[in-house]
Amino acid sequence: MMLWPWEASAAITPSLFALSVGMHVGWALVLGAISVWLLKSFTIKLRRAVAVTVILLCLIPNAWSPSWWLGLAFQTPSLILQGLCGLYLYRGLYTQSASLTALDDSAASQIKLRWPPGLLLPAIIAGWILALDTFALFGISFYPIGFTPYAVLAALFFACLLQLISARSGHAASTRHYRELAVIILLAIVVHMLFRLPTGNMWDALIDPWLWMMAHGFAASTLIQSLRAHHKRGKVIDRS
Repeated sequence: MMLWPWEASAAITPSLFALSVGMHVGWALVLGAISVWLLKSFTIKLRRAVAVTVILLCLIPNAWSPSWWLGLAFQTPSLILQGLCGLYLYRGLYTQSASLTALDDSAASQIKLRWPPGLLLPAIIAGWILALDTFALFGISFYPIGFTPYAVLAALFFACLLQLISARSGHAASTRHYRELAVIILLAIVVHMLFRLPTGNMWDALIDPWLWMMAHGFAASTLIQSLRAHHKRGKVIDRS
């Protein structure tokens, strides 16, 4: 049986120390962002106090830490999810309103601008490909490619594509979000290459089940809002 080049290559996994640190830092960012989102209608001082407390609890290196239990159940969140949550956390703690962040869906009319299809569809499609790959439905195995430089090159290409789209879109509302995601992907590539986090596989650094489900949720919200707006415009035209 002939093997593809990436199937014959040896996987380089992170050290136990890097894996432990990455797990605690990753869940600290995710839970910190969730706490800021839950308290977005409260004062910035309260958001800071609660977020700092949650982050410190997540960084405790023993069973008292929420990260320890979440790591047992869900391992480590992807570096992209950590980057998005870190961005949300930063803006939620240093601005008077967390509604300026990319993860906030409180202003339903702005969801489409914050998560344009160009960012949602790749995450949804990639997640489905990796999910179906676990059942060996394709002629080749895609997951092992994540252990090779081919996956790094693919991630670099996608980051450059996002940067090109942001440069060509000028002052469009989605320009900043394309650029931010490009930077997050580049940082994820650097962290992955230096420490092999979170699992040694590039796909796990780019996407995880939580980010995949979030992409589906934002896509559904965007579709619902578009249908409602179209329905309202239709009513206005009929009345006129």
